[in-house]
Amino acid sequence: MERILIRHLSGARAGQVDEFSAAATNEILVGRDPEAAVCFDPSREDLVSRQHVKIVRDPESASEFAVVDMQSRNGTFLNRQRVYAPARLVHNDVIQLGPAGPEFRFELDPPPANFTRMVESVPSRVTGGIGGGGLLLPPMQDGAPRPIGRATVERMLGDTFTKVKHESDKAVWVGAAALTAILVVGGITYIYMRQNAVDASLLAQQNQQQLQQMGQDVKKTPELAEAMRQEVLRLNEELKLSDRRHEEQMQAMQKQLQQQQALARETEALTKQGFREMSKRQTADSGPPLPPADIPGSTPAGAPGRDGNQKPDYDAVVKQGVSLLQNGDSEGALRIAQQLMKSQPDRWEAYSIAGSVAKVQNKPSQARSMFEKALSLAPDEIKPSLQQALQEVSKGGQ
Repeated sequence: MERILIRHLSGARAGQVDEFSAAATNEILVGRDPEAAVCFDPSREDLVSRQHVKIVRDPESASEFAVVDMQSRNGTFLNRQRVYAPARLVHNDVIQLGPAGPEFRFELDPPPANFTRMVESVPSRVTGGIGGGGLLLPPMQDGAPRPIGRATVERMLGDTFTKVKHESDKAVWVGAAALTAILVVGGITYIYMRQNAVDASLLAQQNQQQLQQMGQDVKKTPELAEAMRQEVLRLNEELKLSDRRHEEQMQAMQKQLQQQQALARETEALTKQGFREMSKRQTADSGPPLPPADIPGSTPAGAPGRDGNQKPDYDAVVKQGVSLLQNGDSEGALRIAQQLMKSQPDRWEAYSIAGSVAKVQNKPSQARSMFEKALSLAPDEIKPSLQQALQEVSKGGQ
C-alpha cells in the first residue's frame, strides 16, 4: 500500500482523482471548506457540508481506515447505507455525501492482497436487498472469506429496516410539526391582517367625518376667512408704509449729511477768507506779510510768543478744528474751539467754529450766540460772512 486514491464517480468532480501518500496520511478531511484535503465547489455542491466527512487511519492497525461523519447536514452513506458512527473502510468502498450528493470511491494502490470480494454463497435475495450491491465481508485470518449465517444477515436487515423506519417516523413528525406551524402562523397572519383592515376602515370613516365637519365649519363662518384676508391686506399696507418711512429717513439722513458737509465747506471758506483779510490788514499796518491761510500759522509752531514763551500756533490749531468739522468730527472741533477761547478769548475764529458746530448739532440758540460773539470780534472784512451765517441760523430756528 503506497497510495490512497479518492476517485470521484458523480457530481461536479466526476472523473477526477485525489491522490495521497499512504504512509504520510493519517486523516483526509472532505467538504466545502477551502482547507479540506478533498474540496468541493460551494456553489455547485450545495448538499455537501463545510466539513462533511473525515477518513482516518486506524490507530491500532496502520493498514486499515475508517470513515467518520462530521455531523453533516445531509448525512454520509457508505455503500448506500447511512453511517451514524465510525465505519471501517476497505478497498473499493463507495462513499456518498448526502442522499443525492456526489459519490467517490476509496481505493488503495496497490490493492491489499487479502482484499475481500462479495460473498457468492449469500443468496441473491439477501445480497440484492442491501443497496443492490451485496455485502462486503471482513477477511479471516487465513485470507479466506468469512461465512455469514442466516441469523447474522437477518439481524443486519432488521437493523437497516429499524433505521429506515426511524428516519421515516422522524420525517413524518417533522412534516406534521411544520404543517402545524404553517397553519398557526397562517391563522395568526389572517387574524392580524383582518384586524388591520377593520382598523383602517374605521380610521378612513373618521377622517371622512372630520373633513365633512371642517367643510361645514368653513361654510358657516365665511366672515372668518374675510377677516383673515383683510388682516393680511392690512399687514401688507403697514409693511409698505414702514418701507416708505425707512426710505424717507434715509433720504433725510443723506440730506443732513450733505448740509453738514456744505456747512463745513462754508466754515472752511470763511476761515480762509478771514485769514486772507487779516494778512492783508497786518501787511498794511505793520509791514511784514503773514503767510496764507492754507499755510499753518502766522507764527511758526513752537516759536516764541509775545511774552517770550513758546505757545502753540493759533492759526494751525484753527485749521485743525476746521478740518475736524469738515470730516464730521463735531465734538473734536468743539473741543479745539473751547481751547482756543481759553487761550485767546479776543479772537473771533474759535467762536465761529463753535457756532458752526452748534449749527451742525441743531442747536440754533447756541449757534446764534457764538456767531454774534464772533461778529463782535471779527474785522470788518469778515463781518458780512458771519452776518450771513447768523441769518441762516435764525431762519432755521424759526
